[in-house]
Amino acid sequence: MEEENIHFEAGSSFYNPHMRLCRSISSLSVGAIEHPLEICDGFSSTGIRGIRYAKENPNVSRVSFVEFDNSAAELCRKNIESNSVPGELFEEEFNHHMMGHSYNLVELDPFGSPVPYSYFAMRSFRRMKEGYVSATATDTAVLCGAHYAACQKYYHSRPLHNEICHEAGARILLRHFANLASEFDFGIIPLFTLSHRHFFKIFMRLEKGADKAVHNEKEIGFINFCGKCGWRQGNPIPLAKCPKCKSETEYGGPLWLGKLHSKEHIKKMGKLNENRNYKDKTEIEKLLSLMQNEDEFPPYFFDVHRSCKRFGLHNPKPIEEIIAALKKKKYSAARTHFSPTGIKTSAPPSVLKKLISSK
Repeated sequence: MEEENIHFEAGSSFYNPHMRLCRSISSLSVGAIEHPLEICDGFSSTGIRGIRYAKENPNVSRVSFVEFDNSAAELCRKNIESNSVPGELFEEEFNHHMMGHSYNLVELDPFGSPVPYSYFAMRSFRRMKEGYVSATATDTAVLCGAHYAACQKYYHSRPLHNEICHEAGARILLRHFANLASEFDFGIIPLFTLSHRHFFKIFMRLEKGADKAVHNEKEIGFINFCGKCGWRQGNPIPLAKCPKCKSETEYGGPLWLGKLHSKEHIKKMGKLNENRNYKDKTEIEKLLSLMQNEDEFPPYFFDVHRSCKRFGLHNPKPIEEIIAALKKKKYSAARTHFSPTGIKTSAPPSVLKKLISSK
């Protein structure tokens, strides 16, 4: 089989072709780091992710592949050898492996939630001054509120099950890692945060320092949301009543209210993408372009269709026209990668209501 010009054996159940974009954009992020990396590819399966990291990025000096399943491990071993990747395979459980090894980049790509493995991943950096964690979560139904109790159990946070659930879910995931990082005196710097199809992907830098760990807590709070009038706001505390219409609010959190991406890192990823012949090249370019602008806005967005329904309006204008109208009124506005019908803006719902319809 072939993925981005790498030949490998996929097996019957260990390779997910739908995660190719995730692997591609993650490889760009690895390549955008400007110093040598020794990587742990946790939950390696066929080994395709770690193999691509090594083959596509000259800054990767070595990859350790960790896979507990016997059949998958045998397949991974063959693929490592056939691609001449510098590194080795460890046929053992991930948490057990991390108790005795350390790397400056740990890749967490389990089936479902990364929570059962995140503590030992973070603990492995405890004697280091900096490091990188790349984590995938495919339990989007949990993080987006379809399984409310499960989110409280795993992430100790209340999810939002409404139009901004994907952004809130990504921020809940970031808050989980920020809390763990603080335990080991690390601050986190998100390099990119992606919500796509059925998964979340976060890539963060860890920086040692008690003051940086304390700063994590300053970036954590709640998103308060009024389903009646559309008001929403990021706050240090949850609010029971909407300050605009006095209705009861929903709130999600605690979650990460800080930046989702590093503009500089995203720019480097974009330059690498220009020079790589990825099958998902155009889609990645669009995603990175949207990410570049997202952190200039509050930690939420407005969905055009949901807003029309809420306001009793019909025939919304095209999104670009709404954005232009908001900017004409001196409000900042841009699209978001979290939703194809979403707009991030500094404008309140009352202004959006006046500009959104074409009637």
